[in-house]
Amino acid sequence: MPVDIMVPVFRQLFDSIEEGVIVTDRDGKIIFYNSEMAKLEELAIEDVVGMYLTDVYDAVTLENSEHLSVVLTGKPVFEKHKTYFTNQGKEVNIIASTFPVLENDEVIAVYSVCKNITKYKELLTKTMQLQDQIGLEGPDQRGNNGTRYTFESMVFASSTMQSLIASAKKAAVADGFILVFGDTGTGKELLVQAIHNYSARKKEPFVAINCAAIPETLLESILFGTHKGAFTGAVESKGLFQQAGNGTLFLDELNSMSIALQAKLLRVVQEKTVRRVGGTVEIPIHCRVISSTNVDPWEAVNLGSLRKDLFYRLAVMTLFIPPLKDRKEDVEALIDYFLNRYQKIYGSGGVLMDEELKNVFLRYLWPGNVRELEHILESAMNMLDGRKVITVDHLPHYLRAKFLSQAGSSTEFYKKGASTLADALREVEKQVLAEALKNHNGNITKAANSIGIARQNLQYRMKKLGLHNL
Repeated sequence: MPVDIMVPVFRQLFDSIEEGVIVTDRDGKIIFYNSEMAKLEELAIEDVVGMYLTDVYDAVTLENSEHLSVVLTGKPVFEKHKTYFTNQGKEVNIIASTFPVLENDEVIAVYSVCKNITKYKELLTKTMQLQDQIGLEGPDQRGNNGTRYTFESMVFASSTMQSLIASAKKAAVADGFILVFGDTGTGKELLVQAIHNYSARKKEPFVAINCAAIPETLLESILFGTHKGAFTGAVESKGLFQQAGNGTLFLDELNSMSIALQAKLLRVVQEKTVRRVGGTVEIPIHCRVISSTNVDPWEAVNLGSLRKDLFYRLAVMTLFIPPLKDRKEDVEALIDYFLNRYQKIYGSGGVLMDEELKNVFLRYLWPGNVRELEHILESAMNMLDGRKVITVDHLPHYLRAKFLSQAGSSTEFYKKGASTLADALREVEKQVLAEALKNHNGNITKAANSIGIARQNLQYRMKKLGLHNL
């Protein structure tokens, strides 16, 4: 294809993507600048193309420019967080990856692909400032420590959950590091908030962050804070460790944090001091750290997504929340609770669940756990149209299709297949556990490690299946 045709093709191609793209030659002259980058930086394409980086961006020098660095090294720079100002005074926050264009092993150009995180950072900054203000007001004026739940908020009927809550109360009083693990939707943060409100720190702040929801390039500065001048536009700000004060910092989905950042986190919890990004001063911290994983932590260690030394440090006490399918006694209690709750919200009283449907709920495996149950009941309440009995017809389509995918009614489907399958799976599980215990002479820790689950998980399953230690 002729070059004169390729140019408009590439222009349309790069103008159609959602990321900003900027290309320079080896001297730092801008030779391409797409429309998304122009929108991000509020600059006109014709005013940028042909200019040098040092003319368009304030404080860009030969020493701190990724483009010029890539020219010298020939190596790409991945996912770097940058805050900078254009020559028009516009502050820009991006995550950029910068790559060399090679010809005969020589760098002839450099390009960056940039994702705008300005609004995201503004929201996080406002949240952190608000948390900081709450902390400065003191517990008496605050009237709220950042939580919604206590142990009294937890709805259950099973002895399993009763035992878990008894253990959680002991852990709350002990005031050490706690690691909570359980499937997504089982209520890990609810339990952690209850622990905070049962502890001696209950009048202090509760600060939570989902480690999987924040880009790695931002997570470090959010956790540890930033020192003024650490990067262009950086201000002096407290991280969550400081904002938690004498309260609790909850690190949700810890296993989603990068291994490099886990190493820095380990140093912080060992030394009980934090150093802000770009700073040199060690600041003492006093908060309690509670963390969680949505997989068995030993599995995360074995897969390399969780450092073993960090696991040992943060798992002084471990609490396992079993999935809803393993505590069917709680399903009916949760049905009654959510029906009552959403009747009050939507202003409709006297709503009941069809007995046939309730039997289906009691047999369903609930892959989404309590969160799925709540979502389904709220959805059903919205579909009632003034009626007073929830039936299978009021369920979301995807679930209704599951129940009616076999011939006959939904309960007939479960009678035909699910009960027999459940019994078979239970028997297989029992045999696997018994074999593991036998092979390790009844040593629970070794048996658990051999089949890739935690000791506490194995103990729970042994009790559930009626297995006794050998």
